[in-house]
Amino acid sequence: MIDKYTVVDGHVHTFSSDEVSKKILDSFNKMYNIEFTNPGTGTIDDVLQNMNEAGIDFTIMANFAPAKILHKNNTWSIEIGRQYKNLVPLVSFHPEMEDPMDKLMEEYLMKGAKGIKLHPMAQGFDPDNDRLSLVYKICEETAFPVVFHCGRVSNARLNNYADIDRIVPVIKKYPKIPFVLTHMADGNIGEVFKLADMYENVYFDTSIVITGYPPLLKVNEPSWPHNEVVEYVIKKIGANRVIFGSDYPWGSPCHDLSRFIEMEFEDDEKSMILGENAIKIFKINS
Repeated sequence: MIDKYTVVDGHVHTFSSDEVSKKILDSFNKMYNIEFTNPGTGTIDDVLQNMNEAGIDFTIMANFAPAKILHKNNTWSIEIGRQYKNLVPLVSFHPEMEDPMDKLMEEYLMKGAKGIKLHPMAQGFDPDNDRLSLVYKICEETAFPVVFHCGRVSNARLNNYADIDRIVPVIKKYPKIPFVLTHMADGNIGEVFKLADMYENVYFDTSIVITGYPPLLKVNEPSWPHNEVVEYVIKKIGANRVIFGSDYPWGSPCHDLSRFIEMEFEDDEKSMILGENAIKIFKINS
């Protein structure tokens, strides 16, 4: 905890070893022209140590992978969640997965998955792909949350699959799914206001755009460097629509939390942003 706040980092990527971490970070940073230094490795030991130092109670593992290894990756995330009760597993899907989507969903739900993370740009698929409809329908029936990567990655855009206009058709079709749009909808304030007004089931995570990590603030165009802007946007849409997230090991939860604690929000607003909203949406047993 930090002061009296239960803290949930709603957006972290975890890796099975130092070797895997280095391979992925190097590849991702090269692909997206990321020039700043990663503040961590994302291995389980690294994440747990970082949580202890920062005062984070729960971390949501928003992992994803290419289609051919996705089921294996999902299974690993769920198993880590079983081993460490403060690490909350999300699973991911891809239209090219061979196994029936509904059967996979049933398996993941039974084993303890708490939501779905989709990165349409990095995974290379249209979020409204027909093959995903079985997944969305089950999520609609169970109010199972779906986290969408939204927008660019460090100013780079490989394709438009993660743009707002590619995601909105899915939001329209499934009004009972809690959708979390990462990176404050790519830092587009107008879109944040519009989406919050039109769709009650849409939430936003703070990762990267509301960062306190100095190297990231210097290079990332969508970031909001001024606290007054952050306070204005969140108060306008409501603190109940915002989830704290760092995107570790690209973002820094320590720096981000320090920045949030200093902002001019009421205690109940900070409580919602830093933990309560995530606990409710992802049904975390706190």
